[in-house]
Amino acid sequence: MLETSIIIRTKNESKWIGENLKRLKEQTYKNFEIIIIDSGSTDGTLDIVKKFGVNLFEIKPEEFSYPFALNYGCRKSLAGKYLVFISGHSLPISKTWLADGLENFSDNKIMGVFGFVWALPDGSFWEKIIFNEYICRFRRFFKRKNIFKQDRMGVLGFTNAIIRKDLWGKHNFDESYGLGGEDGEWAKYWFDRGFNVARDVKFSVYHSHGLNYKQLKQQQKNWESLSKPQPFKELEFRKKQQ
Repeated sequence: MLETSIIIRTKNESKWIGENLKRLKEQTYKNFEIIIIDSGSTDGTLDIVKKFGVNLFEIKPEEFSYPFALNYGCRKSLAGKYLVFISGHSLPISKTWLADGLENFSDNKIMGVFGFVWALPDGSFWEKIIFNEYICRFRRFFKRKNIFKQDRMGVLGFTNAIIRKDLWGKHNFDESYGLGGEDGEWAKYWFDRGFNVARDVKFSVYHSHGLNYKQLKQQQKNWESLSKPQPFKELEFRKKQQ
């Protein structure tokens, strides 16, 4: 039986989606399907995706929101156990990335797993300073994993995460969270019911937006404001930073 579904939301991801899918296809763990939810790409993303033989579903741009696209992908999943989320411009750090992440579910109190985010080669100077792979590896050398037992900002961010499908089935992503924040709401829901989250350095990804210092500070403020449901139209300006 198919065990895992990897769900990727895309729109104009031609720069990195090919490398993303290539690295996923090279994973040592093979019992998964890939589901692409595209919301109106016009830059050749779909041509690249179709070369990899993955499951492609298209939604209208006006239908898009982050939680809606994720719920849509989850409903298309044929897997029995796990849902994996990764950004279309994120790259797994190794061929054992997925196997390493799934290993955490040997603990049945784990609702989900996430990793660190390290700057892509074309990331900005400040992204390479703040999201520095080598500093992170050094600091975590003696502690590969952290277990979180209560809600805090950034826990289980869906840039790269795995969750239990049975838990999603009992509590879907809240679509009132417009352009983001559904990951924090979902994690809090299950924290309140006694589940935990693992952060595993081996499940990290390369991911960045090319933002300068001022833009990174604004991005942080935006993330903080996403802790509450907000009307979609009020968050329209954040599309470029999600």
